[in-house]
Order: sequence, then structure tokens, then C-alpha cells
Amino acid sequence: MADLSVEFAGLKLKNPFIIASSELTNKVEKIKWAEENGASAVSTKLTFLQIPLYARPYHIIEKGGAFYSPSGERMQVERTQELIAQCKEQTDLKIIANMMGPGEDLEGWAKLGRMLEEAGADMLELNMSCPNLGLMAKQMGVDEEPELGATLGKDPVLAGQVCKAVVDAVGIPVMPKMTPEANTMMVARSVQKAGAAAVSAINCPQSLPPLDIKNGGHPMYPSTGNQSFAGLCGPWIRPLAYRHIAQMRTICPDLPLAGGGGLMNWRHSVEMLMYGATVLTYCSLLYLKGYKAFAKIEPGLRKFMDENGYETLADMRGIALKYIVTPKEVDYIPMLPAIDLEKCNGCGLCAAPGHCECIEIIDGKAVLVDSKECYSCAVCYFLCNREAITMEKAPIEETRAGVAALEK
Repeated sequence: MADLSVEFAGLKLKNPFIIASSELTNKVEKIKWAEENGASAVSTKLTFLQIPLYARPYHIIEKGGAFYSPSGERMQVERTQELIAQCKEQTDLKIIANMMGPGEDLEGWAKLGRMLEEAGADMLELNMSCPNLGLMAKQMGVDEEPELGATLGKDPVLAGQVCKAVVDAVGIPVMPKMTPEANTMMVARSVQKAGAAAVSAINCPQSLPPLDIKNGGHPMYPSTGNQSFAGLCGPWIRPLAYRHIAQMRTICPDLPLAGGGGLMNWRHSVEMLMYGATVLTYCSLLYLKGYKAFAKIEPGLRKFMDENGYETLADMRGIALKYIVTPKEVDYIPMLPAIDLEKCNGCGLCAAPGHCECIEIIDGKAVLVDSKECYSCAVCYFLCNREAITMEKAPIEETRAGVAALEK
């Protein structure tokens, strides 16, 4: 049977599954649910020495994968200390304390880190990435906020200074959390030099949700009269998370990475591992589908590993990186769609794309009418919901893309 255990920045975990800092991790009762459904660690809700502003959770969800989260509860350090103590008494989970210090006040960061360590935290996660704190104020020309969240995380020098201050102040591993608003390769390299034991990525990119267009552009949120820029969560950010993990793994090959952002099932988890993550973090899945969905990830991952000959997580970690090349190095394979007429119902999805001139619906069936107009783009393959189209290798001179390549 596949071995899911992993050593992550000095923490020995029974599996790579970590619940990300959120309203999922602000009470011991919820954290117990995490353990019951297979998690090995949790990152507690964002903690401050002094909460900078009042906020309550409010979200909007679009079908298909967008989960906008403009705000959320923040925790005073004394409350988090109590929560950590409860978790250490009542669970066997590793407890990661997500924290944000007072801007450029390095001693404030150090003080907060020491307080959380004294409470029993196993690791500190330095929030340098919250899209709803600091960054928005800067973008709107508001100077009253200190350097918080994604504002701090975009500055490799400041991020390194903050990381070093906390590393020097505590004896437990320190893990900065990256913002996708930054060049995470540079920031990760900076904090690694400053002593970071690991890096977590990604937090949410900034966004704005849809509007109530029949009400003068009023926000869609039923529980607020206005809105701030929102953190975009959920499946739609997963490709962005893959990119950042792969880039950081490439430039920091020995740095432990916690990879998350829109992971919704065991397949996504495998992909994140193959892009270079050491452990995995989950949030939107549990918001949208609950712990029953989360509990399916471990058996799914084990089955995949057993069926494909992976004995440990290290066997597949980063194996996809060798296929990432520069645009001029891409190996284009000439292919044409092969249509199974028995499966095809003539729905027309494959013939609809505006860029395509090679597929038509004739007598109720999809037909490849001109292979030499085919770019081998495979859009039709991905659109077909009846699996009636497969992509098959073709002689290079029979596809438009192939002919163009030969003419170079």
C-alpha cells in the first residue's frame, strides 16, 4: 500500500493533507472534524496582536468554480493561544498558526510569533498574502494602513526582513505564505535565505465579483451595501497555483512547499504534487462541499498511487517539471480529431468554435470536412461531452499547423 507519510520542514505528518487558514479553523470543534476526515494538520485562522479592522465572513459563489471572499473573521492572539491549547489537548493534529504582524514593526512580528509558539504551535505561517488587507488600501491611495498582507508579500526585501525577525525569535519552523500578486520566485528565494523552513502558496488573487445589473451596479452580496476587492478562491485559481508552485520548485529545489489553491479532488492533489508541492492545502473544497468530499481524497490518492506504482509521495513529486519548456521549445505533435459516429449525437458543440473551419454537422453527425484547416488545437476534443472525439497522430502535411511548420 502507498505510503502517504511525509516530513515537512521538520514536522512528521501521517499524510500531506492540511486545512488552510480560514473559518474552517477558528474553533476546536471544526478542527476535530478536520482530523476525523483525514487531515494531518491545520493552519489556524489569521491572528493579530491587535485586529486592524472589524470584518465578518461574506462570500459569493458562481456556478462553475468562482468563490469570492472579500473578508473574513480575524482573531486576537489571546483567542488563538486558547485555541491552540485546546487543539493540542483534544487532537493529534499538527497545529500551524497563521499570523500577521504589525506592518514593518519587526519586533511586533517577533512578539506575535513567540506568543503563538508558547501556546504550543508546531509551525508559524506568516501571512504575507492576504488580498483584503493593506494591498487594497495602497491601490486606492489610502495611507493609514501599515504594510500588511499582499503589500508586504510583493516586496522580497521586506518579506525577507520580516521572516528573519520571526525565525530569530522562535524555535519552531517558519513558513511565509505567498501572494500571487508577486513574483513568488524572488520572494521565496528571499525568505529561504532569511531562514524560512518552508513556503506556502498561494493565497487568493484580487478580483471583483459580478454585479446586480438591474439595480444600478449594486453588489451581488445580499448582506452588504457595498464591497471591497475580493479574494478569488476556488477551482478557477488552480492553474495559477500550479504555475507558482512549479516556478518556486524550479528556483528553490530544496525548499519544502505547501501547495494549494482550488484543489477539489484527489486528481488535483496528484497534479499539485507532480508540479512540486511537498504537502497540500485545502479550503474551497470544504466551504463548497464539506468534509465528506474531503474524506474521499485519501482513498483516491492511495488507489492512484497503488495502480501506477508510486510507493511514496517523493516518487511523483515534481515529475511534471521536465515537461515545462520555453515557448520556442514546445514539441508540437500534428494530430487530427477522429469522430466516433456511433457516439456522436450531432449536438454541434465541436463545430461551434469561431476559430475552427474544419468540422461541420452533416446529416446529424460531426464530420471533419477539411483536415488541412485543422490546427490540432483539440478544442473539439475537450468540448465533446459524449467522448465521441479522440485526437490521433497524423502526417505532418495533413494539418494546417503542420503545413505552417514545414513552410518555416
